[in-house]
Amino acid sequence: MAEPSRSSPASTFVIRFWRDWSAGAGRWRGRIEHVQSGERADFVHPEDILRFLRGFGIMPDDQASPPQAQE
Repeated sequence: MAEPSRSSPASTFVIRFWRDWSAGAGRWRGRIEHVQSGERADFVHPEDILRFLRGFGIMPDDQASPPQAQE
């Protein structure tokens, strides 16, 4: 039997942000969680959010960035 896809018709994600003052001037940190599976990841950079979403088939690599303008 084939393994089911991680991608489903609907997925719910919770993203939390907080200010981390232990880094001196403070920086934003966060955590993203996929509600259905309970998987979660901490992040400092927005790219990490996209990487997490791609792991669930939400945003394939070819759709990750807007098309470049043609000159």
